[in-house]
Amino acid sequence: MKLTLDIETFSRVNLKTAGLYRYAEDESTDLLCVCWAIDDGPVSTWIPSADASFAFEVADVDGQILCGSAGIPTELAAWIQEGKEVHCWNAAFERAVLNGPAGQRYGFPKLEIKQMRCSMARSRYCSLPGGLEDAANELNTPIKKRVAGVNAMRYLCKPRADGTRPTIVEERERFLTLVPYCADDVRAERCVDAVLPEMSPKEQRIWELDQAINDRGVQIDLDALADLEHLIDTYKEQLKAKCKELTGIGPTQHAQLAAWIRANGYPQLENLQADTVRRMQADPAVPHAVKSIIALYGTYGMKAVSKVTAMRNAVCKDGRIRGMFLYQAAGTGRWSAVIVQLHNMFRSVIPDPDAAIEACRARDLDWIRALYPGVDPMKVFASCMRGLLIAKEGHELVFPDFSGIESRWNAWMFGEEWKLDAYRQFDAGTGPKPYAVVYGRAFGVDPTTITKLQLLIGKVLDLSMGYEGGVGALVKMAKTYGLNLEDLIPAFEQAPRSIQDQALHNYEFMAQQGRVGDLPANTWVACEAVKLMWREAHPKIVRGWWQLKEAGLNAVANPGKIYDVAQKRLMFKVEGQFLIMRLPSGRKVRYFKPYIRDNALHYRGVDTDTRLYGDTATYGGKTCENETQAGCRDLLADAMLRFDMLKAPIVMHVHDEPVLEYHEGILSDQSVEQVMCAVPDWAEGFPLAIEMHRGKRYRK
Repeated sequence: MKLTLDIETFSRVNLKTAGLYRYAEDESTDLLCVCWAIDDGPVSTWIPSADASFAFEVADVDGQILCGSAGIPTELAAWIQEGKEVHCWNAAFERAVLNGPAGQRYGFPKLEIKQMRCSMARSRYCSLPGGLEDAANELNTPIKKRVAGVNAMRYLCKPRADGTRPTIVEERERFLTLVPYCADDVRAERCVDAVLPEMSPKEQRIWELDQAINDRGVQIDLDALADLEHLIDTYKEQLKAKCKELTGIGPTQHAQLAAWIRANGYPQLENLQADTVRRMQADPAVPHAVKSIIALYGTYGMKAVSKVTAMRNAVCKDGRIRGMFLYQAAGTGRWSAVIVQLHNMFRSVIPDPDAAIEACRARDLDWIRALYPGVDPMKVFASCMRGLLIAKEGHELVFPDFSGIESRWNAWMFGEEWKLDAYRQFDAGTGPKPYAVVYGRAFGVDPTTITKLQLLIGKVLDLSMGYEGGVGALVKMAKTYGLNLEDLIPAFEQAPRSIQDQALHNYEFMAQQGRVGDLPANTWVACEAVKLMWREAHPKIVRGWWQLKEAGLNAVANPGKIYDVAQKRLMFKVEGQFLIMRLPSGRKVRYFKPYIRDNALHYRGVDTDTRLYGDTATYGGKTCENETQAGCRDLLADAMLRFDMLKAPIVMHVHDEPVLEYHEGILSDQSVEQVMCAVPDWAEGFPLAIEMHRGKRYRK
């Protein structure tokens, strides 16, 4: 038996900007109505603020309608107290709110993580949307989310413009619309639940661990946060004054500033989006005066420092930020960061961000400029963002990071033995850096003689080429790591004649299609040449891309038949409405409603460019990226479960790096390595290694 539960709430806290836990702990947060049903039974409703007469006016609710704030209904209280399963869409919301002031003022028993079942998590687990309405529509369930009540919900859930709270006496009609809206959420969720595949017991444990990590949260250095807020505001005032001095316009007046730029030497300006601003800063044709304003505008609006505002909004009463991670945010199973975006923090441009945080305590902008000459103060502040995450008193942060995990996975999956040997020798301390070996293999040179520039080229190549990437992927990665693309031109000149000819031929073909972007011809050709050299050095991985594509196409063309890749480490099969990719761990990655068009595999999912759910397509390299990220996620999840069993509390995680908060000096590097590098049975032969970090502050 299961109970399906949905609640509607009011609060003076903005859920979107403050996050769930700051929202749930606030005393203003209150229950508007609570709906529940046991199995497929009638939906019952409780409206704490209503009087008994209200029940006779409610329509479209087939179960009990209970009114009054005397306490939680007996049936609901008994179910929770007995620890029985409670199903919710986004179960974290119901659990956090009902365990907080909103639920406790009515006597709700505490909801435990282990009794919760999250239907939204199951939807994401199946690569379906995280929104109930969207999931119900995708699955075409007989009952959809009721749209009619959404306006009433949005009006009643927050204060009016004058700051007052809408009451049931004043807004009776809206409450009468809200109740069936909430009841229909229960019905719609049951319908989605009925057709979704169950999460495996192991995956349920991973979700429960995810909930515990979100509950635990990570400490913020509130003093340092206030220092940075002060300095950023001070610097922005200076930038604003300078912008007005030069143009008569403020940096937040986007339309007027764009018009000024067009009128002052750059009439072709399309917009002031971040990509446009970056291109203009690199374009020598842009007039100097315009370029100065563009630089000022970009600095003023630098998103990397907006995390101070996000942290301030989300921080709980005890100085921790919670609920920062979204389970199964991608179809591969990987998490994403929400609210503060801890997965996307600025890469420091100064060598000592911890020292910069201490320097900021003086709140002296000129002092920061003197300490870091040649570095824009905003980049100094952005470099401090990671260091705002700290360990509580008497503890330290321990953050081991899987080393080169995706490159190792790709080589292990398809048997690129020379590369696996390079990693094993490097891990043992007997071989050169793997990126040096990659460069040496591609360019035919001794990896022990590699220069610093060649090592950087090897790193950029390996990080950009593994998933059938082309010139665009190389350009993007080069920018991330500060590689000047012109430094690739000598590599082209040293390439075999056959590579040079192929690169030139490919340029002519792509140029005819208008697909070479704004790169100079010699730079594009050099990028193409080193791409071809990387592929020649990785023949088994390249072959793997085509095998993945063919396996997916064959599985869709022949439903029910299994097609395997990489010695059966990966298996493809259509089951019902899903194309299944079975990973080495046994976990299944699902592609909804697959079909073939123009010899390409299409399915319903999140488009990597638009970030919207809809029809999208894949190819061998993209499938390779999917299975690599999914497999690396499984390695991380296994390590996180082992840490949890050892009672070593994880407070956050960033990509392939769990972050633990442990008693200072107790958790040894060796014990951490044993947990992280324990190779599971399904990954036999995988060369796991970590880079070890620890400290009072988080850093990269």
